[in-house]
Amino acid sequence: MTEQMPGKIIPILPCRSLNEQLDFYQSLGFEMTYTQARPNQYACVRHLIAELHFFVLKELDPAKNYSMCYVHVADVDAVYETLCESLKRNTNRIPVRGYPKITKPNSLAEDRRFNLVDPSGNRILIGTKHAAPQSKAEPEVTVHASKFRNAFETAYKLAYAKDDPAHAAKVLDLVLPRMEEAPLPLRYRAVILRADIAHLLDENEAALSFMDKVSQISLSSISLCAEEHLLVQEAAKRLEELRAALLADRRLERPE
Repeated sequence: MTEQMPGKIIPILPCRSLNEQLDFYQSLGFEMTYTQARPNQYACVRHLIAELHFFVLKELDPAKNYSMCYVHVADVDAVYETLCESLKRNTNRIPVRGYPKITKPNSLAEDRRFNLVDPSGNRILIGTKHAAPQSKAEPEVTVHASKFRNAFETAYKLAYAKDDPAHAAKVLDLVLPRMEEAPLPLRYRAVILRADIAHLLDENEAALSFMDKVSQISLSSISLCAEEHLLVQEAAKRLEELRAALLADRRLERPE
């Protein structure tokens, strides 16, 4: 019987500047384990969740960098909280746009994950696989409702998995004018998603407008199954986080 040989994959990613890269990862709680200046600039960082290596590519454009890797963890929410706490402690901020940034955890069909994008545009996808496949909660009653659901799921994935909020906005805006044809819980989640997308695009007035529309959707008259209730709860939590983020943005716009 052939003995199993365990392996370990270590991503080697490009960066514009070692100093910029190392500052960011150390602010997240990574430990620098190695650095060299010659014959080429190279550095290594390590965390409980992963080991990453970097080489310098001075002409790198973060917006055109397609390097990425997926890191599977046992508890994605705990990892997110740990990284954010370290960022707050070391930089006093959580970047949500541009380079670098860290997105909030979101539940997709295959896993629950968040994206970590570093100053050079490398994308580290950190997630926890679902124990069982995620099923659809609301029944697809009509063709229009089915189209609305498909658009919602596409926009959700574009915004949170693909980190492409501009494309997500276009997809969702095509169906929102006809959202009365979709089930109430799905409408509620879709408008909150659109508000969050507007905030990701730094369109805060639009985000506030969509948040006003959320208040016009009442779920008190319908009964929700257990899965629907969880999905609505998750959306409501995102709405509260969005309110807090918009409030923080306003405070930054009006310094004392």
